[in-house]
Amino acid sequence: MASAAVCFVGYALVAQAQPDLMQFGEHSESRQVRRSDRPEVNPSPQRILVIEVHKDPRIELWLDSDYGTMREECRTQTAFARLLGAPDVTQVVTDSVRLPAGQRDFTVRFFLDRYLPGRCNWQPMGIGHSEFLPEESSHPDVNSGIVLVRPKSTPLSMQPEVVSEMDLAWVCHREEPHTHTKGLFCSLQTRTSSHGHPYGQAISIDGGHMNIEFTLAPD
Repeated sequence: MASAAVCFVGYALVAQAQPDLMQFGEHSESRQVRRSDRPEVNPSPQRILVIEVHKDPRIELWLDSDYGTMREECRTQTAFARLLGAPDVTQVVTDSVRLPAGQRDFTVRFFLDRYLPGRCNWQPMGIGHSEFLPEESSHPDVNSGIVLVRPKSTPLSMQPEVVSEMDLAWVCHREEPHTHTKGLFCSLQTRTSSHGHPYGQAISIDGGHMNIEFTLAPD
């Protein structure tokens, strides 16, 4: 059973995928991850995020779970990027789940305590998604955030509301509506649990339940 973490609801974090990110892998690490800081797998994870997925059977969907270092002293950078003056950043590892075309419904369980905190205090960061039509392409073109993972602590100003349940729905088009660029472009249409919170929502680090849906718009 694959495990995962988090990403970004209410956050427009959409990054154009690079060529080396276009191949599916169950586990990957950011280039700046130091061998000595790699997280240790938790032998008995308890915090589960259950995601019920309903999608058009023509779509292949990849769900990504990111974990990162929370300690300031564990922020780092590649040697090349440091030469260019880039600031140190969080070290990130990613676990991924592939939901192939040909099927509509899936249940995915992400263990939010998949890794032990260790010296660098590894914690879940967010769940992301990538999708494409295998009949037209061999890989996704973009990766987008679904939801952040956050502890249920005292609410702070300008922070998302932390919840344990969430329903989200995307509508996907075969071309970008404004530029007419060919590809699969999915936009979030429904967020039933937002209740109008000004800074969106995050899923509790203790786990929870989500329903997500991806439909394909008519040509």
